[in-house]
Amino acid sequence: MKKKIKIGESEFDAIFAISEQEQSRGLMGVPWPPPAMAFPYNSAGIRKFWMHNTISPLDIIFCCAGKVIAVMAGEPLSTRNIGPDEPCDLVVELPKGTASACGISRGSPVQIEKSIIAVAKNIEQGTLKKFAGKY
Repeated sequence: MKKKIKIGESEFDAIFAISEQEQSRGLMGVPWPPPAMAFPYNSAGIRKFWMHNTISPLDIIFCCAGKVIAVMAGEPLSTRNIGPDEPCDLVVELPKGTASACGISRGSPVQIEKSIIAVAKNIEQGTLKKFAGKY
């Protein structure tokens, strides 16, 4: 499902990975340039990402309560875990270099476009609180 996400002053059309299957698949096998992809979570927790079978280099942006907490470089085809040791409730993947080009850094505000489709899907997945919260 595509929706808009705004980070700092930049707005992106993003694919939202809401189901466990969508989150597990992520951007695996997607050629360059990959689309923006967002991974919303119902509650904040320590999240680590790896890029096994992901061929495009990525900026991985970790967010909590409507703010960026870390911007990290994803390593194509790597099984190394990437992520801060701080809780986050949203992770956004962008093509490598996008965060720098757009001035996205720790503290940048994050907003998600809410849609009835997303709300319905979250009800189905049991994650409705995410879209009722700070985003």
